[in-house]
Amino acid sequence: MPTENEKKWIAAWRSAGPELERIRREELRDMPEHSGLKLLGAMNVANESLNGLVIFQAWMSRLRILELQKQLELRSEG
Repeated sequence: MPTENEKKWIAAWRSAGPELERIRREELRDMPEHSGLKLLGAMNVANESLNGLVIFQAWMSRLRILELQKQLELRSEG
């Protein structure tokens, strides 16, 4: 059974969690493309191989992440 102090922590995280998630999604959405690719590790692969397909797949992966975030935002709003 949680103590009173633990109950307060749980309540605080429950209220802060959605706001922190919103901030994280906003920061990811506003991130420049090159930063997103670097975060995904795609820039390192692209620099090593200079393979157009690898670069294209990295961009499509980033696009998919942004689309999923948009869907999550719409679900959380509605």
